[in-house]
Formats: sequence, C-alpha cells, structure tokens
Amino acid sequence: MLGGVGTAMQAVVDFLVDERCHACGRFVEAAARLPLPAAAASSSLASPLRTARIESRPLCRACCHELVAANAPAIIGTACADGSIELVSGGRIPGLAPHAGAPKDVLAVWPAFETDDRILAVIHALKFSRRERLAPWLARALAQGLPARALEPDARVMRLVPVPMDDSAQRRRGFNQAERLASALGALTGVAIERGAIAKTRATAPQSSLGRDERVQNVTGAMSVVDGDALAGRRVVLVDDLVTTGATAAACAVAAWSAEAADVRVVCAGFRP
Repeated sequence: MLGGVGTAMQAVVDFLVDERCHACGRFVEAAARLPLPAAAASSSLASPLRTARIESRPLCRACCHELVAANAPAIIGTACADGSIELVSGGRIPGLAPHAGAPKDVLAVWPAFETDDRILAVIHALKFSRRERLAPWLARALAQGLPARALEPDARVMRLVPVPMDDSAQRRRGFNQAERLASALGALTGVAIERGAIAKTRATAPQSSLGRDERVQNVTGAMSVVDGDALAGRRVVLVDDLVTTGATAAACAVAAWSAEAADVRVVCAGFRP
C-alpha cells in the first residue's frame, strides 16, 4: 500500500516539475508548449516529425523563442592512418586498428542547438534528475534541426549507436540518457538502433570533473566493439546528450572504425567545447 502511495506522490511531483520551464521556472501553459522552430536548413525528416506526439515541453514560450538551432556541424577530430583520432581540442585517442583512407576522414558533431544555459538546463534535467520524458522532445529537436545529409532515414545503411556507460555508472544512475535519446530518435526517424555494438568496458571518472588532457587519458581504451558485424559497412551515428572536448565520442568512433564502419558522425543535443 505504501509503495502505491509513494508511486502516486512521485507521479504528482513529476507532473508539477514537468509543467514548469526547466530554464526559468515559470509554468508552461498548454498553449505555450511550442515545438522547437525548424532550423533554416531543411530536413527530409520534417514531415514525419511534425506529426509526432511529444508529451513534454520543457521550456516556456519565451525561453523556446530564444533558442537557436545549430545549422552546421563542428569538426572535433581528424582520423589518422593508424586508426587514431587527433582531437581539435588537443590530444589523441589511440586507434584500435588501421583505417583505410583515414587521412580523408574527419569526425564531425551535429548539435541540435547553439548551446546555452536553457538547453543545458534541459539536458541536466534529463541526465541528473531523470526527467526521461524530455528525451523525445530533445530527439525531435535534434532530428528536425539536422540537414538530411547528417541523418537520413535509410535503415539499410545507417545505425544509431548510443554512447555507452559502464555498468556501475548505469546502475547508479538507473538509465543511460544517450540510450533514451537514441531510442526516441529511432522512433521518430525509423533508423535502427544498435544498443550493444560498442561497450564501455571499464569505469572512468566523470569527464566534467577533469581537465582537457585528463579527459583524453580517462577514456583511452575504455570503449570496445562487442558486435562488429552490426557496424561493418554501416554509416554509424553516435548519439549523446552533450559533447564538450569530443574525447568520449572519439573513443567510440575509433571503435566503430576498427569494426570497418563506412562512416561515423556524432549527433547530440548540445555542444559546448
């Protein structure tokens, strides 16, 4: 009985929290629950996204109107002939295997937004307060703001791969926010998800607590390929909530390239280098 009461109380708390703007704290009226305006660059995904049902609107009208969709990718690293990635932010993620044609390849991140404190508030609410209902809103904004060349609804060649967490960290948090975003993005676009193709095989310190050089060392050797067949010949889209130096994304990318992925790019809700 007590468990049922606790669940009901939590549902009320969740409702009240979800009815407030995560940036400014004002109540979000139903009429003000606006979808993120589409980016200037058109997307081939626009039509299906317009009809998608998104339950949670995390920002009020004023804060939503302040958002700026990111219309261009940022280069976070260059792939080298030995399979490593030289990061723009500094440092190198060692490769797991040589990658043919690597000197031509760059690792690009496609963020949904020009990231500001409003978007960080939404990301942090999803990540640290477990506001999982925010994942579809972020995923819709992410997909709607991306040009077709960044994300194409072609299940034959594309795979969404969430950036993994190590088992102990996921047990503590209770979920992987990148996986929630990937699931929502897959539901919106029809692109298949490979949840277990890349795994984080050892615990690492939180990247946010480390300096730039320490972040590279922290994730070096932490990612491994579990199912190479799922990635071979595929256009791999790594999905994460927030990208900063790009070290974690690069560690996943070298794993995907070692599995002979045809192409790797990163999509994220926010990018703050």
